[in-house]
Formats: sequence, C-alpha cells, structure tokens
Amino acid sequence: MAVDLAKAALDVGILSKNGEKMVAFYRDVLGFSQEDDVTIPNFGTIHRLNCGDSVLRIMVPLSEPENVAGGEFMSRNGIRYMTININNLDQVVADCKSFGANIAVDIRDLRPGVRCAQVQDPDGNYVEFICAG
Repeated sequence: MAVDLAKAALDVGILSKNGEKMVAFYRDVLGFSQEDDVTIPNFGTIHRLNCGDSVLRIMVPLSEPENVAGGEFMSRNGIRYMTININNLDQVVADCKSFGANIAVDIRDLRPGVRCAQVQDPDGNYVEFICAG
C-alpha cells in the first residue's frame, strides 16, 4: 500500500557538527525561514528551516558526527544532493559566492531554456539550483 501523505512535501534531515554555519547558509544566504529549534535532552538540537512546504532539519548531536559529506559529486552512493527550483539563479549563486560557498558547478545551460548550478553548503552537501524560463 502506498503512503497516505499528510503533507505534500518532503522534509530532509542533515546531521551536522557545524550547526551555526549551516543555519547561516540556509537561513541568511538562501532565505529559508527558521522555525523554533527543538532540543532533545541527551541527544542534540534540531534547527528547522522552511523551504516552501518542505522543512530542512539540521540536526546537531551532542556527540560530534564523522564527516562523510563532500568529495566529488559521483564519488559516493546515498543521498548526494537536493534540488531547489528557483527564479533568481544569478543572484542566488552570487550570494553563495559572497558567503564563501564552494561553487561545484557554476551557472550553465542544462538544456534549452533551463539553467542550473550546484553549490556545496558548509558541510559539503550539494545543493542544485534549477531555473527554467
């Protein structure tokens, strides 16, 4: 049986040892709105940031996790990137550059009428931006 969605969006969690810089990137650079943090005793803090109907959860555990993000894009299996469809690609990439984010793939034509770019957040996770039109 298929899931019966209670929300038409996917929430994504990122485990991080770099919470403040990660929140600054997603909130201050990309403009995600921040909800109240959730602190779980003996576990850590979840920073919740809204992207449309989706929520990005940056989990900062009490014990520092091993860093497995980053590396070359095709070098590891698992979830490697998230895609955000936007209208202001040039401005967002410029803001990411000003922040000091690694621009893995600068703005390019993906196919006729569609441009894209890939940046890495402070932990090395890939964020792909797609702009059509």
